[in-house]
Amino acid sequence: MSKTASANDDYNNNTNADVTHYLMWFRRDLRIYDNTALAAICERAHDNNASVSAIFLVTPEQLQAHDTSIAQVDHIMRTLPILAHHLQTQLNITLHVQVCQNFTDCVDTLSALCAANHISCVMANHEYEGNEIDRDEQLTARLAKNDIAFMRWHDQCILPPQSITTNDGDTMYKVFTPFYKKWRHTLEVSTMQMHEPIASNSSNRAKLETSNESATTIQAIEKLGKETVDNYQKALRDDFSLQDIDSLQHIDMDTQLDHACADYPAGEAAAYQRLEAFIADDIDDYDTARDAPSLQATSQLSAYLTIGAISPRLCYLQATKALEKRHGNDDDSLDDFDNYGDSNNNSDSDNNSDSDNNDINRWISELAWRDFYRHVLVEKPELVRHKAYKEDTDTKINWSYNNDDFMAWCTGMTGVPLVDAAMRCLNATGFMHNRLRMVTAMFLTKDLLIDWRLGERYFNQQLIDGDFASNNGGWQWSASTGTDSAPYFRIMNPFSQAGSHDPKAIFIKTWLPELEDMPASILHSEDKMRKTLKKGGQFAYINYPAPMVEHKAARQLAIAEFKKTNI
Repeated sequence: MSKTASANDDYNNNTNADVTHYLMWFRRDLRIYDNTALAAICERAHDNNASVSAIFLVTPEQLQAHDTSIAQVDHIMRTLPILAHHLQTQLNITLHVQVCQNFTDCVDTLSALCAANHISCVMANHEYEGNEIDRDEQLTARLAKNDIAFMRWHDQCILPPQSITTNDGDTMYKVFTPFYKKWRHTLEVSTMQMHEPIASNSSNRAKLETSNESATTIQAIEKLGKETVDNYQKALRDDFSLQDIDSLQHIDMDTQLDHACADYPAGEAAAYQRLEAFIADDIDDYDTARDAPSLQATSQLSAYLTIGAISPRLCYLQATKALEKRHGNDDDSLDDFDNYGDSNNNSDSDNNSDSDNNDINRWISELAWRDFYRHVLVEKPELVRHKAYKEDTDTKINWSYNNDDFMAWCTGMTGVPLVDAAMRCLNATGFMHNRLRMVTAMFLTKDLLIDWRLGERYFNQQLIDGDFASNNGGWQWSASTGTDSAPYFRIMNPFSQAGSHDPKAIFIKTWLPELEDMPASILHSEDKMRKTLKKGGQFAYINYPAPMVEHKAARQLAIAEFKKTNI
């Protein structure tokens, strides 16, 4: 046994040293089908008659440092027992779930575990954020000292970072449209490989010796999950800094968790069923219905994609198959969940980006946006250190840090109905419609001129689907500091947005019940809101604030501020 392993009293000597033993490290890829690293390690084990074990390390301190929402932590912990069951019954692989407080502990734990169990190869899928990259590089160096290979695979994107570049071959696209055209063309002229893992040889299994705190049975993993969520919730309540207490004391985490459990059933099968239902029922109206927050017209898959409970490549593949079917290829029906791993993307390019089906193509473009922001993150790793993509612009803006204004936005008390309804929805459910993310972000960064980083963090603390690349990209788009961001002079009018996308104020009145008596025509007019809410006004009795800023004046101030940067 190595010095590293013998120094750790939590691990016992594994007597199965004569059995070749590999370890699959699950992170944000909590599924079996089309899991690139899992398929690769199973294939390697099959070829070498080796045994495969699996591990997931829960990192509460790291999750809190990264502002991961309680809803997302709960979603992860609810997914793990389901993953463990499928690994055991389908692949003869046991999943071990263990708590490591932070990434440093992960490196120490895995190094000791691999040495103690004579692991010769560890596989995982790439993560692209800075702390995650540092952790993986540290583990690579530690394992190499014992001649243990640590192999990582690209899995989060449909096409991996640095694979879509300008024609010179070296430069990442700064604008989405040319990126998307090349991304789409690359997929159309190539065959998409879906990865299906091979079951391990049940007669040649090495037992993974872990610490006594490791959970391996379904019941133990469920128990550990509940304890983790309870402890994480307590840590969020007890350990916030003073600023955090001010900004988060209005959040009812129990209500958020209730919504998360009801709205997002855990597991890979639940994610696939949601994809299948969306393509069957809603995708044909996506281009228009997607902007109406009162409708359930979007895929609702983002929370599953964030934790890797469904493959983005499967989403793309099933969308292209639906596109083909709409164009008369009735023999090419959607793949069943049980056999989609054998499917290839052989769609004709004329039936994709050149077709007239705007709805399906629009949804495919949203998948491309997800790839785009991850590619940008790899190209600009300083983004994780709170840097703007357009740093020259960002540093010249006189951002506001007015806490009263920020708290009015956080709690949904700005006096702007669509903004307030969106924020209260987020606070109660851990989710916000994408159109409303743009409206609320632009209101904070343009009407209030508050630093986009404050809103970015708040969203991440609440969203069940929060991930750094997409959240950062969206906020910098709204703040006009990101790549291919909104022009600084195009500032959404939140009242006009409400009139266009919530014309009957259904969404607004759902989340602002105090405005039930107010006609939509008033809710969609800033002037009418001010007039009817003031003393002596028609709705002066309603306990709701008048709009905190005058949009036209705020817009002019924002434009003047950005003009000073000479952009």
